Amino acid sequence: MAQQLDGANLWEVFDNNLADYAQKNKDSRGRKYLESLDPNRLPFQRDRDRIINIKSFRRLKGKTQVVSPGIGDHFRNRLSHTIEVSIIARDMARQLRLNEDLAEAVALAHDLGHPPFGHAGEVALDKKMQEYGLHFDHNGQSLRIVTFFERIYEDFPGLNLSLEVLEGIQKHETFFDRPGGKKIYSPHLESQLVDISDEIAYLSADLEDGLRGGFFDISELSEVEICREVISALPASAQNHRPAIIHSVIGRLFRQIVSDMEGNLKNFGINSLEDVQKCQERVVTFSSAFFPKFRALKSFLMAHYYSAPEVMEATESGAKIIDKIFDFLHTHSEKLPEEFLPEEVLEQRICDYIAGMTDGYAERFLKVGT
Repeated sequence: MAQQLDGANLWEVFDNNLADYAQKNKDSRGRKYLESLDPNRLPFQRDRDRIINIKSFRRLKGKTQVVSPGIGDHFRNRLSHTIEVSIIARDMARQLRLNEDLAEAVALAHDLGHPPFGHAGEVALDKKMQEYGLHFDHNGQSLRIVTFFERIYEDFPGLNLSLEVLEGIQKHETFFDRPGGKKIYSPHLESQLVDISDEIAYLSADLEDGLRGGFFDISELSEVEICREVISALPASAQNHRPAIIHSVIGRLFRQIVSDMEGNLKNFGINSLEDVQKCQERVVTFSSAFFPKFRALKSFLMAHYYSAPEVMEATESGAKIIDKIFDFLHTHSEKLPEEFLPEEVLEQRICDYIAGMTDGYAERFLKVGT
């Protein structure tokens, strides 16, 4: 019969398998509101479970990734993308002996704040906010969701996630201050790993969706060096097989970032979590030798997929819907649900409401609610 571990022993068993530069469970800075330990789950496991059980997470299935969910059942939506990011992040964390649970929790929360209609929706909402001297970005909105809007506990607002998960959601680009005055140049490696997993997930998924949707074909894809390399390495019978090509691209990028990160750890002298925090360079990044190939893949998708007339037409339509809803609510604020912070400025309340909408809800609201 297996020995039952208490909370402290559970932490020790898992932490002992992590690299010295990983975020250990025992070194977590805890939560804003004190809670008792769960004897059966590690802290970041609890965070993961809280994230996947909120309404904002479920609504991701109705939000555009690149192509609207209403156009076809098989195109990625924001939820399927989030799941793919979490899978890549967790697998990569395991291989690098980082904290898998932390990486997974950050990955599952990283897009909660995305508004409807993909990147165009985010740009449109930010432009409306700038008219009033304000700003919108989905990372900040994700943080608002998990710290306030999702009220599932009686004792405190939000999900009361571990501070390391909140730090990962914010995606700091430069040094930042923690309470107490400690300056941190880089967030934990698990957070950095989610950033690159996000890119690997959306680029490989967009290659598949673009091929399936007929935006480009395999011969055009072979113009990209990374794709040409993986296609030529496949058996002749698989060189026109879309799933085999996409799986090979993911594997190629996965192996490369693991190798390059291991090189960066050595080159930057990273031996502890404190070394990570003091490092003024991103550790989880492609090498200067490989990055041009990665950038070429992005450029190909921009030219052949993101800028395609069908995609542009849909995203521009979505941006116009956001504009119209924002302007309507600005003159009819009584239409805002009560839970949208009456103590906040009106524009922030409108922004919070629109950011939580799915594509379909926004379209219905414009048609019926206005």
